[in-house]
Amino acid sequence: MIHNIDRPFNEMMLGLESYIPMYMTGQITPYYLKTVQNDVFMHFLKVSGACALTGEAINGYHGEGKYYLTKNREEVAYYRKRAERLLSKSLPLMKIYRKEKQKSYEDFMSADALTQGNRRMILSGLPIFTLTNELLSKILEKNNISEENQKEILAYFETYKNRIESIVQNGNLTVEIPVLSRAEFEKYPTVLPLSDIFLEDDIVCSFDDYQKHLELTEEYEKSHQNFSIKKNDASPFRNIQIKIHEGKWVVVSKNKTPSIHFLIRHPKMQAAFENMIVPVVDD
Repeated sequence: MIHNIDRPFNEMMLGLESYIPMYMTGQITPYYLKTVQNDVFMHFLKVSGACALTGEAINGYHGEGKYYLTKNREEVAYYRKRAERLLSKSLPLMKIYRKEKQKSYEDFMSADALTQGNRRMILSGLPIFTLTNELLSKILEKNNISEENQKEILAYFETYKNRIESIVQNGNLTVEIPVLSRAEFEKYPTVLPLSDIFLEDDIVCSFDDYQKHLELTEEYEKSHQNFSIKKNDASPFRNIQIKIHEGKWVVVSKNKTPSIHFLIRHPKMQAAFENMIVPVVDD
């Protein structure tokens, strides 16, 4: 999908809300055209193996535009070549990390933790790095996690704790977390976010463990001057985490089906996320 990002901020936000769920499937890769787009002639082109849909309009008069759908093999071949030529002039809008690029993702996050800057996280649960080893091990055992996966999770836990310590030494970190009642928690229990290691097991906490974890997070805030939490009455997401290094990048992570990360560096896209107020609940 080649996007036109030379648009007003409100339109950019609508585009994010519409397309990010489709990016999350891993079946769509976003691109953009770096060159300045004209603001008079509007063109539209979508091609599959069996058909092509093309359209044209004058900007501001989309209702008077013309759209053409064809299944003719020669016409589809023509439009496919045209789409390929357009793609050759495009740049990736995001860098996408899947399981096979786990090492590359880990290297990026570890190196970035050593750099200065203010950061923000929007989480669907509580931050794993504020747990104690004892509580984490207890949660893993309750969920009957295999010994092999427990070792992987505990190793990641130690690495992540050290990474966060580096981050709060080099700048401020604000973490937005859901603070839920027992009724809300029982309806949508939180799970440990483990997309960083591409582990898609649902590791669910009990409400008592959730409350203890919340206390540990509040204690972490008191003991770390550059760390603060922002409490939300409800989680805007249940399968998505957003990490922001202000002015540098945004990472949107999906926990499962599939575990995937989108690294965004484009300034306008970054600004859209940094100013984002999420109006919907992710199911």
